[in-house]
Parts: sequence; structure tokens; C-alpha cells
Amino acid sequence: MYFSINLVILACGFLGSFVFAANSVDVCSSCTYKSVTSALDSLPADSTVWTISIAPGTYTEQVKISRSNVILKPSASGKVQIQYNGMRDTQTSTGTNEQSATISVYGSNVKIYDMIIANIYPQTTNIANLALNLQATQASFYNVKFYGFQDTVLIATGATSYFKSCYIEGSVDYIWGYGVAYFEATTLGTNKRGGYITAHKRKDATSVGGFYFNGCTVIPTIPSGPLTSTADPSQSFTSASQFPNSCYLGRPWNQYARVVYMNSELYSHINSGGWAKWSTSSPNTDGVLFGEYNNSGPGKWNATTRVSFATLLTETEASSYSLGSIFGSINWIDTIA
Repeated sequence: MYFSINLVILACGFLGSFVFAANSVDVCSSCTYKSVTSALDSLPADSTVWTISIAPGTYTEQVKISRSNVILKPSASGKVQIQYNGMRDTQTSTGTNEQSATISVYGSNVKIYDMIIANIYPQTTNIANLALNLQATQASFYNVKFYGFQDTVLIATGATSYFKSCYIEGSVDYIWGYGVAYFEATTLGTNKRGGYITAHKRKDATSVGGFYFNGCTVIPTIPSGPLTSTADPSQSFTSASQFPNSCYLGRPWNQYARVVYMNSELYSHINSGGWAKWSTSSPNTDGVLFGEYNNSGPGKWNATTRVSFATLLTETEASSYSLGSIFGSINWIDTIA
């Protein structure tokens, strides 16, 4: 049973697709705006929908989308890569992890299509290098590839987001935060032995928040794409022989963490226990929901070896984590992308 967008709401997607024909600004080497940032800065301070059409190429800049109702998409076939060399030492009290992000989204109803977003800071222990800092509601991403090592994608408090046919790669807690994120048909690539895919945190047991993976593919990988030249071989996978039984679906940032994998394929790099404690001194396992339903592959649920704080969901329980159940109205999602 695969909980996807109901076909009866396809009309909303068709309506949403019309925004591409409206207000648009071009970014290219011969355009008025040669960077994504300058194009964003040119937009009027109103509520109209604007599309930033980006020519294929590599853009080295730190992008901050403060305005609502913005679409980023390629203007033609070819690779659009936005990259930034950002970092923050997680062992200090100086600065924030968010400040390292390649793209930060603060405006509501932002859509990004068909591009690469990479943080290319060299892999270093205890260094956060975010590709995405999401601080907004109703943000959605379609066929976007996110690359980083530690803390690749942040879903901040109050944020709501949808990822379709994306690729997310990282090593430690590389999908993390407090808000709501729904991942559909997305590939999650762990590039480090002992890595954790998720680290979620909610204020309390009744707070909104959770990470939901539906129809996803969970794989191990030698650092790929933009990370091939910035990886540290002493930390990352360097061969397939290192993959088996080496990584975790997640660990609880606090005892109210909520993460669910449904209808997904879990490769053999997933540890037989499935999930890890936060740490020996602070396990954070009381009250978590680490749910699994109808997954396949060598890393799927094994009743003999799964940790005691994980839950095998029934079909009825899993249905409460469908896209419509999580968000209610989904007219902000492009249903035909």
C-alpha cells in the first residue's frame, strides 16, 4: 500500500503549474542578473509569484530566499549547480549551523526544481556544512540533489516541506531539525560508516513535527558528485566492502523525536538494530516514535534484532502518515512534477 497524492487533487497541481508563465527573471552570464542572489534582490516586495530562471552552469554563492512565492528552476536543459563553501564548528558557541548553509529559505511557498545544491566545505569531524537551511512553511523541492557531510538538510522549528524525487547525501544527522518534512520517491545516500540519516526533535509529545519517508530508497555511497574532491578518506566510505551493517535510520535528538519510513527500500548498510540512541549518557528513547511499515531490502524490519524503541506500524497506523493526513491541504504542492 503506497500512500501518494490522491489523483482527485491533480487539478490543484495544474493550477499551480500556471505560475511558470507569469513574472520571470533570468540568470545567466550575459543577463542583467548574473547571480541568483542579484535576481532575488530585484523582485518586488509584494505577494506576487516570481520565477527565477537559471541558465545551466555552476553558481558559487550563498543564497537566501527571504521573499514568499518564489520559484527557482533551470531555464534550459543542462546542470544547474549552486554551491558554497560554508562551515561551523559544532563544538563552539560561536555562530550557528544555519549560517553555513548554501541555500536558506525564509519565505513561504518557495519551490525549487531540477538542480544541485551543494555545500563543498571539506569533510571535517564536528563541522556542520549545510546545503539547505529551511526556516519557512510550504517549501517544496522536485528533483533537487542536496550534498553535504554533517547536517546537510535542516528542517527548522515550524517549517513544513515536501521533497519529491530528490537526492540527499551526507554522513552525520544529515536530515535534522524540529519541523515537518515529507519525502517521496527520494534517495538518501549515507557516505560514512556509523552515520545517522536523521536526528529529529520536538518540544513535547503534542508538538507538530516529524520526518516521513514514503517510497524512498536508502543507500550507502562513496562520496559522490561535488563531494568527491572534498571527502576525507579516513572518515568516508571508500569501497563497497565497508557498507554492510554500518549506518542507522536515525537517532533521537530528544525523547519526542518522530521519524517514519514507509514502503521504502533499505539497503544492507542499515544496522540490524535499525536505530541508535542519541548517546550512552542521554539515550533519549522514552517517548520516541521510530516507525517502519512495509519496507523492503536487506535493511528492513527484523523483529529479532530491531531495537526495543522502534515500532512496526500496522496498515491503519501507517495510513495516518499519508501526505494528506500530515498536511491537510496540499494545494501548495506541485502534483504533476
